Amino acid sequence: MDSDAVIIGNPNSGRAGSKGYLERCAKTLRSGGISVEVVNTEHPDHATELAALAGDRLVVAAGGDGTINEVINGLGEGATLGILPLGTANVLARELGLPFHEGQACERILRGERARIDLGVATDREGVERRFACMAGIGFDAHVVQAVTPRLKRYLRSLAFAVTAFKVLFEKEFPPVQVIQGDTTSVTRFAIIANGHFYGGDFRVTHPGLLTNGELEAILVERVSVLLRPDIFARILARRPLDRSLSSFTARELHARAPGAAEVPVQLDGEVWGTLPMSFRVEPQALEVIR
Repeated sequence: MDSDAVIIGNPNSGRAGSKGYLERCAKTLRSGGISVEVVNTEHPDHATELAALAGDRLVVAAGGDGTINEVINGLGEGATLGILPLGTANVLARELGLPFHEGQACERILRGERARIDLGVATDREGVERRFACMAGIGFDAHVVQAVTPRLKRYLRSLAFAVTAFKVLFEKEFPPVQVIQGDTTSVTRFAIIANGHFYGGDFRVTHPGLLTNGELEAILVERVSVLLRPDIFARILARRPLDRSLSSFTARELHARAPGAAEVPVQLDGEVWGTLPMSFRVEPQALEVIR
């Protein structure tokens, strides 16, 4: 790779698989004076491998939050992230206020300002670390992510998660989870460890500012069925923050575990990554992005 920038595309993410889409975007960037190489991912975590080869260049992630997550886990310290939002939820793109229109998204990469954002880091029981840009979900939503099929996402887009959530809600058991911050232990059935205020698309779980404030926010749902309570469900439908209705706290680091032998899955940026126990911390100003 010896170009100024590289576009890493997931051919299975929405328009990225459309004939000529990535090359059209590359042409727009070249017309702005940037030499660009286009590469497609071929298997899980391939975007991480490709990003690691990019050095200190501009790396454009063309796909959804899962593709972006793979890319940020391969980027070097001097690299800059650009985004062509082509996924189902596009949570990080929404956080950064990026346009979804093809031409406008390319123009933003050419003309947008550069800023630094925080990243979350999850550490599993073996000491393996993985970064996340938007959120970690413990329990309920990780089960939902596991259950959503590519076909359902293709036809229902972001509604696929809502439809699947109702199915999971009535079919799964949700064992208690201990979320530990310092000397304080909270018991919950579902937790979101947020690095930003959007969740699952344009639903809001907290207020703006988390992406750059050097903290994570833990939102705790003691009973998963509470999400169907009229006042909370109304807030979800209205895209209003949930933190006034649900218990939450901010932290620079915390730990989560499931008592006994219960296996509780964890998702990072919409992709399942392991089970509890797991620790979470924030890396302030860890990534330069174009916004």
